[in-house]
Amino acid sequence: MAMIKCPECGQEISDKAQKCIHCGKVFVEEEEKEAEVIRCEECGTILSETDSICPNCGCPVETKTENSAAATQPVEVAGIKMAQKTKKLIIGVVILLLVCVVGGVGFKVYSDKKAEKEYREAYNLYIDNLDKAQMLMLSGGSDAETLCNLILNVWGNSIYEESDSETDKYTRPNGIFVDDFNVALQNLFADSQTNSTISSIEDNQTAVKELMKKLQNPPEELDKCYDTISDLYEAYKLLTELAVNPSGNYSGYSSNKNDAVSDFMVAYDKLDSQIPDKKTGK
Repeated sequence: MAMIKCPECGQEISDKAQKCIHCGKVFVEEEEKEAEVIRCEECGTILSETDSICPNCGCPVETKTENSAAATQPVEVAGIKMAQKTKKLIIGVVILLLVCVVGGVGFKVYSDKKAEKEYREAYNLYIDNLDKAQMLMLSGGSDAETLCNLILNVWGNSIYEESDSETDKYTRPNGIFVDDFNVALQNLFADSQTNSTISSIEDNQTAVKELMKKLQNPPEELDKCYDTISDLYEAYKLLTELAVNPSGNYSGYSSNKNDAVSDFMVAYDKLDSQIPDKKTGK
């Protein structure tokens, strides 16, 4: 056994002593010291667990429990407040995103329905115009064919001096055949009934031309209908022009008229089979 100095008071004590006999310092392992020894914050005097004030300097003793509670409480409260704010912020963001998504979907549905309605209306209007143009061309073409046939009858009967109750007033107005078929045709075109028919055909031509302008930009599904009515229009124009302004020789005129009528009817029947039903709203 050896003598050592107490680290607290400097008095000599045994190196085996667990407590200084002079100042009362307790000697323990560093870990136990840290866990068990309580010192005064002012003078460093070792305190017992029951001391409320330092017996050396009189400083109040603040326990670890109180320190821990005092230090922990505001942290916990702050943590709770932070969590609530964050939660509200997240909820707000989620709600905003949902509103945006629902609004975007709703707008797209509305836009799609609006576009579908507009297309359907344009589609149905186009079919209406197809029907009108087809019927107008049939009416004008029919009048033109009738007049072309009369022109041919007057022309032929004048050349071959054949009597006919329908053409006699043009080919033999005084009971005698005219010397030139051109005179007979002039008599025909000077007739008030013929002029009325020509005027009707020309009005028909104007109406058809206006409708064809409206048909120039067909909906995608009606492209073939436009191609066919364009063919019909070409035959119609040739036929009506032959009626309003006859020219050439007799056989050539007759051949042109027959070709125009044939082309007209082929295109008319084809278009009749192509025009679809109108679209209905869902």
